[in-house]
Amino acid sequence: MIGGIVIKGDGLGREYGYPTANLNCSKEDVTISGGVYAAWAFFENKKYKAALVIQEKPWKVEVYIMDFEGDIYGRYLEVEFVQKVSELEQFDSKEEIVEKIHADMRMIEDLL
Repeated sequence: MIGGIVIKGDGLGREYGYPTANLNCSKEDVTISGGVYAAWAFFENKKYKAALVIQEKPWKVEVYIMDFEGDIYGRYLEVEFVQKVSELEQFDSKEEIVEKIHADMRMIEDLL
């Protein structure tokens, strides 16, 4: 389980149709390697299906919370990782990135 205050990121997740919550947490707080994970997000005593992305260089922890809308900047969010679904990859186009995100989200939905 990891947690942190939600901070503003670069907005790329929103641009791809999946707005993410960027967690302010250190590498020492995270015991898993980089990649995309099926996860549970806990916010205000509610449990949500989520996609957790750990990026190592530069360090970034992002969470896409399924079926959630709202402003959570500055609020505390906890995430429990369930299973790794893919590695992070480099792509040549926005279309390829969105296709990969859709595939990861289908796997996460099936797992949770």
